[in-house]
Amino acid sequence: MPATILSVSQAIAGLRHSYPVTKPIEAIEFLQQTLNSIQILNLYQHFFPTEFTTSTSSIYSDSPDIHSPRELEFFSRLDETELIPISPWQLEIAQEERLDELLIEPWGLDWFSYEDYDIESLAPEWQILLPLTSKGLDWLTENDAQDWYEEEFNVLFSHVLPPDSINYLQFQELCSLADFPIKSVPIVLSFLNYSTGNIWLDGCAQDEYQFREWTVENLISLSAQWQSAKEVITQAQQVIDWLATDRPRRFQQILELWNKSTLSI
Repeated sequence: MPATILSVSQAIAGLRHSYPVTKPIEAIEFLQQTLNSIQILNLYQHFFPTEFTTSTSSIYSDSPDIHSPRELEFFSRLDETELIPISPWQLEIAQEERLDELLIEPWGLDWFSYEDYDIESLAPEWQILLPLTSKGLDWLTENDAQDWYEEEFNVLFSHVLPPDSINYLQFQELCSLADFPIKSVPIVLSFLNYSTGNIWLDGCAQDEYQFREWTVENLISLSAQWQSAKEVITQAQQVIDWLATDRPRRFQQILELWNKSTLSI
């Protein structure tokens, strides 16, 4: 549904905010900017109908290449309600230029994104889990870090089966039968490995940013994934906190289930 002009004064204001167009390229840019504005106002009206109707912020901007006060208000609503995450720097950018598309910012771990893969960015409770993930094992192998791992955690590398030798469904089943928070260990490993299947968690700064069009369908889908992402983040933190209470013994509990889950030859 198009954003509604609620009064004669708004209609007059709309005429006052018409912009002279003298070249074809200017016309194209103007139409794109106008479409962006309509899309965002429609989303505001769809997801926050009461707030949209009662808002006193103008739906018109001082220039077509910046957002109107009502559009900026919508971005703030997204942030406040956590329908989807909008970072502070995106909100700052929106003050000066149009957000033509919705940016999908990664909210997962950043260890795989640093130049030279600075493993120190991970807490030890994450580091000890590295050989249980394909990306973690690749990092340890490519950087000849097996000796570092053994010295750091007093775990023989040869005593940890590689991920490609594991029946992961069996591992998930064994974890599901264990006490909390071991139940959530498979989720933690997928979080560390960027393989959750969640768009908010599987990207890292090393990847190119992903964008989506400002549509109702996209926002519904992204919001559902964001709610799931928050649950994964919470469960992962619970497992990491549990590991921190007695890392050597807790890891051995995980490793015992891991090594039991071997693929049939």
